[in-house]
Amino acid sequence: MKLFRNFLLIWLDANIDESSEHYHNSIKHLRCTVNTIETFQDTEECVDYVSRFQNEKAFLIISGALCQTVVPRIHQITQVYSVYVFCRKQEKYEEWAKNWSKVKGIFTEITSICDLVRKSARQCDEDSVVISAVSSLNQIEPSFMYTQLFKESILKIDFDKKKAIHDLAEYAPSNEREPDEIWSSHASLWNQVWLNGRIDIRDDVELQRQVNSALYYILSSLPPLSTRSEHKQFYGLSPGSLSRGGRLGEDYGGHSFWDTETWMYPSILLFYPTLAKEILSYRIALRDAATYNADLFGYEGWRYPWESARTGIDVTPDCCPEVRLYQMHITGDIAFSARQYIAATRDQSWLKTEMGGDLIYETARFWASRTVYNSDRNQYEILMVLPPDEDAQPFKNNSVFTNAVASLSIQLANQVSCITEKPVPQLWLDIANNLYFPFDNVTQIHLEYENFNPKNATIKQADVVLLGFPLMWPMSKEVRRNDLLTYERLTRDDGPAMTWSMHAIGHLELNDFELAEELFRRSYETYVRPPFNVWTEARSGVGAVNFITGAGGFLQAVLFGYGGLRLTLNELEIMPPSRLPNRSTQLVFHGLKYNGATLDLTIEKEMYHVSVRALNNDNSKSILYEHEQQRGSLRVNDILSFPVDTRLIIYLATPLCL
Repeated sequence: MKLFRNFLLIWLDANIDESSEHYHNSIKHLRCTVNTIETFQDTEECVDYVSRFQNEKAFLIISGALCQTVVPRIHQITQVYSVYVFCRKQEKYEEWAKNWSKVKGIFTEITSICDLVRKSARQCDEDSVVISAVSSLNQIEPSFMYTQLFKESILKIDFDKKKAIHDLAEYAPSNEREPDEIWSSHASLWNQVWLNGRIDIRDDVELQRQVNSALYYILSSLPPLSTRSEHKQFYGLSPGSLSRGGRLGEDYGGHSFWDTETWMYPSILLFYPTLAKEILSYRIALRDAATYNADLFGYEGWRYPWESARTGIDVTPDCCPEVRLYQMHITGDIAFSARQYIAATRDQSWLKTEMGGDLIYETARFWASRTVYNSDRNQYEILMVLPPDEDAQPFKNNSVFTNAVASLSIQLANQVSCITEKPVPQLWLDIANNLYFPFDNVTQIHLEYENFNPKNATIKQADVVLLGFPLMWPMSKEVRRNDLLTYERLTRDDGPAMTWSMHAIGHLELNDFELAEELFRRSYETYVRPPFNVWTEARSGVGAVNFITGAGGFLQAVLFGYGGLRLTLNELEIMPPSRLPNRSTQLVFHGLKYNGATLDLTIEKEMYHVSVRALNNDNSKSILYEHEQQRGSLRVNDILSFPVDTRLIIYLATPLCL
């Protein structure tokens, strides 16, 4: 891991106990980020030390007890780059911190400070580099080089203020539009979007606002496909959306991660499948880089990078080599999103002529080449990987989530082979059916990875619980509940919002309604900032802003949790739980799309209703439904009504592959 050597990290706390294990563990974490650490117990000594800085940049960790007296004294010192308040009670200082721009947040975990310091140090490091100071442009990453060249070019431009004002005055009248006209045009176009797909909630205005804003922010980061402009390649969703906020390079730098396919994509797919296809087109467009990435490490097929930008070459920063090298479950996540797209659309043209079939086959090929056979177990394994829980660094063996998405990826290639005409070798199927899954037979839980010990572990975010949803990996209700309860207890309190959305979905499956509602509220209430409901990555209001990853997880809790929707390769299942979210009395999903059908789903306290708004599929794709003993074909204007907590299955008359 890269150490940032041009920075000092100063820790001021009157109660530092240098003999404690907690202190030594904290110092160990911090030394993985910054080379020089100075600790102080005396305020005056610390302030004097900071005041004598010359060229260094400093990060200051300060206790809650001292922050309100020390920060005003050092805030204007140029060399103080950022301040982190480390205490037990976040809420006590959150309001105060808003008045001090260098205070990056209130933290209860040292690991959260380390993550943020690493990002800030990298950004400060990059900002200090001038391209002219680099002896060879081959030494630096292209994306960074272009950024620096752009900045230097802008700074060298001679701006004539009077001329600029004159040019603006001449230009503006020819493009003048009345505010009412602009508003009317804007509202009309957004009304078309909402008519195409939206969620309505009755009797809970606040929750309705949260849902509207979450969907709005994700949609605003996607390209408008009905436009007079020339269609250009879409280059992915970033966790920080289009307007990342802050300085260039912060908030994940506009890069695309697993967040796109795992967190944002699912809610878009069922309302706007054309946009979902556009998201997948990004991965197909960068297939040559995916081939290169696999070959670089000695594997076959397509391996997608953890952080991707315009070229598809891995742009994970040097601070995080273990992420670049080992966090490869993203390739399986992308394959799983292709599975969801085929399930929702049965788009054979995409499979056969738009390289969707190649995406599925080549990601399966990668996983087949990535496994090794363990003769002692008589099973296949995937070694040296980093699971979704990034606290498991640098790598582990047999991540249960990674092995699951790998197996599903290979299975999918076989399941669509009748359409793609790409037969899957028997060896691949043997691998998919015989991967090792760590499991504790005593406690009846899936283990996050081989030799995982839940007695002394903490985890960053949802990992094992993703087996239940979205993967829908076969397991008993007992194991599902055990996984949820075990990993809820182990998850860091400062983890990202999406974790609690997945736990809420799980408990709604199991009819644990009180716990589900508590976790559902937890998934958004402390992550959303008024007045515009902007999402942040962390509860304390730090981390990435405009964090549409969290918004995507929240929407999934509404759609798949309280909506009770499940999408498999051959079926759409609707089984709403007998509980509505918060204070609401009705939940309506307008414009759900399934294989050419447009459906409205209305859920009330005791009944749910499915209205068939349109059927755009051809006659060879008649859509059937089953509910207990009732069966039939869907017809336009049909309204099907059933009790909540009962299962309706909707499916095409012809299965995907016979």
